[in-house]
Amino acid sequence: MRKDMKTRYNIFFLLWGLLLCGCDDFLDVKPKGKDIPEKIAHYDGLFNNTILTNLIFSKVNENGSITAQQSEIYFIYMTDELITDEASYANMGRSARAAYTYDPDIFLEEDYSAEWSAAYQQIYLYNVIANGVMDAEDGTTQKKKELLAEARVGRAFMHFYLTQFFCKPYQEATAATDPGVPVVTKANSGETSFSRGTVKDVYDFVTKELEEACPDLPLQTQHRQRVYRAAGYFMLGKVYMAMGEYGKALKALEIAYEGTQNSSIILELFDYNQEIYNWGYTGAPNTWGMSCTYPINLSEDNNELIYNKQVSILPITLFLYPPQVYVKPEYMALYSKNDHRAKFFSDKDYTGVTQWPYSKRVCRYMFTVCGDLPDLYLMLAECKARTGDETGARADLLTLREKRMPAAEAAIPASVNSKEKLIRFVLEERTREFMMSGMRWFDIRRLWNDPLFQDDKKNYTHKVGEQTYMLTEDRLTYRIPPKVMSFNSGWVDNN
Repeated sequence: MRKDMKTRYNIFFLLWGLLLCGCDDFLDVKPKGKDIPEKIAHYDGLFNNTILTNLIFSKVNENGSITAQQSEIYFIYMTDELITDEASYANMGRSARAAYTYDPDIFLEEDYSAEWSAAYQQIYLYNVIANGVMDAEDGTTQKKKELLAEARVGRAFMHFYLTQFFCKPYQEATAATDPGVPVVTKANSGETSFSRGTVKDVYDFVTKELEEACPDLPLQTQHRQRVYRAAGYFMLGKVYMAMGEYGKALKALEIAYEGTQNSSIILELFDYNQEIYNWGYTGAPNTWGMSCTYPINLSEDNNELIYNKQVSILPITLFLYPPQVYVKPEYMALYSKNDHRAKFFSDKDYTGVTQWPYSKRVCRYMFTVCGDLPDLYLMLAECKARTGDETGARADLLTLREKRMPAAEAAIPASVNSKEKLIRFVLEERTREFMMSGMRWFDIRRLWNDPLFQDDKKNYTHKVGEQTYMLTEDRLTYRIPPKVMSFNSGWVDNN
């Protein structure tokens, strides 16, 4: 029984995917009532599964049935721009409170982790495609190679995504000894023994996969829910930035930018000077901002979206009552007077009465972790600034800022007059662009050991009443969920 349970939970947490329904070896045995991909259209169709779009988990029940569930993600509670009050804190769930206060035990024995299980669930499905598509009964070699490349890019990025929670930030000096996460490349549901390996092992795998696969991706972007050349190189650039390899990141991001110029769908920045009012952000009372029409990520009208791998911040938006977290006043002060991005936040209820102690994001509740134009422009600007192209960095910054505020206000301040100040200004712009979206978590980790940003650590605090909680280096890394550790007794957990 213990062995059977170990197999069941290892399959779920490491390898389970939508196609796994009691099959010992998916590639060799056709599951009862299920189809094994055989034709190129079957493999192509697997990419259109929403399991690859949303970072959710699907629960495998004791009777073998499957229940798709939305799981809260907790890094959205851990970023430095957030504040709460005692009443709001009391309304959080236990795991959310643990994340907000930087408690090491976010997950208890009974808890699932979307950050862990959704990633491996997607990796399993990508592996089904990668392991079999070249043997499909029909289709051209070119089409098979394109689908193989898309699967390799997908599984590589999900391994990278796992490192952002369960591994220490990448440092070349320690990567070969810092614990990693299992690298899984086979859709083998019978596998029960996994090694964590090292951070270097994971990053070596991820960069090799992306470098080899991206050239085989289709050049022209045709859909926001599929990976084309622009999205693949966007991901490669993001990985290299996490490694501090800004020259390599710039090379990848420039290819990504070139890819956005070859698209059969519209890829362009929204001009908030025009659109913010069309979407309903007028300042007039409405039902918590729910009547706004900012294009959702699944809409073809979201012109900024290159590729959609979305996370939900619904628990911390005004969709839910009562509030849980807000933006610190000093972070709201980063917006200039006419910066339209400030209109995404409000301290008023639907009647127009000031209700909340601080400002809170309204309406927009989905963000992609790997592919939109604002992120691309800001990554390009940072990489150019760090590698000596300050003129190019300023141009990319200005391109974005002119779409976020009136032109007269968009100019980069004269006080930004050195390379170091320009880099810091880019990061400040990232904070303004992605405020209260959870995306700040990835920058905090990436910059933890950067000499330019050591003074920022004093701001990495959360308060509840008079109690202050400080983000420490240990808490940049989640502990592995107890459900996973209980079936991998040889693993050493994170601190």
